[in-house]
Amino acid sequence: MRVAFGMLTGLCALLAGCATTPQARFYLVPDPEGKIGEVTLTNEAGSIILNKANETVEAPGGDQAFADARQADTKEIEETFGDAFMVMPPPPKGFNIYFDSGSAKIKPESEGLVAEVLAEARKRDSRDVSLNGHTDRVGDKAANMELSVRRADTLKELLVKSGVREEYIQIEYYGESKPIVPTEDNVDEPLNRRVEVVVR
Repeated sequence: MRVAFGMLTGLCALLAGCATTPQARFYLVPDPEGKIGEVTLTNEAGSIILNKANETVEAPGGDQAFADARQADTKEIEETFGDAFMVMPPPPKGFNIYFDSGSAKIKPESEGLVAEVLAEARKRDSRDVSLNGHTDRVGDKAANMELSVRRADTLKELLVKSGVREEYIQIEYYGESKPIVPTEDNVDEPLNRRVEVVVR
């Protein structure tokens, strides 16, 4: 059987049985922000799509067709996965830190977010902080790539000075290649001048 995941929180309970009985049950549950994705289950007999909150279906063994999906109630999900939920890590927390045009200077309105990043890292005792540097399309590509590095490094230095260990920080940089707001060349766009931070 093949399983194709979209953006989702999916859970699977393994079931005992032979080739003609269900081998597993899949549940589609909302993520911590309430968003619901999609999962497609496929075997020799066909496919079924789960795309509703708490939708569940048994995955048959062999070449048996899928039964219709149904809605699981909260009690069923908690009873099935209660222990697993207790040991799941909290979901990653993301921040966008914005910068002055053509500069690695953090904009004043983003300075408070740096403190939030630090607080989140300390709360989790995080050993995984990602910094992804970006620019808008003002200037040439090579200069913007270098600027995205400097922006990520600026934030890294602040975090390290505040107690985050350097080896826990990963840096990537993209220059102007991954804008939040697509623009023509040489267009000033403040939302693209950023470092994306993910604390895990």
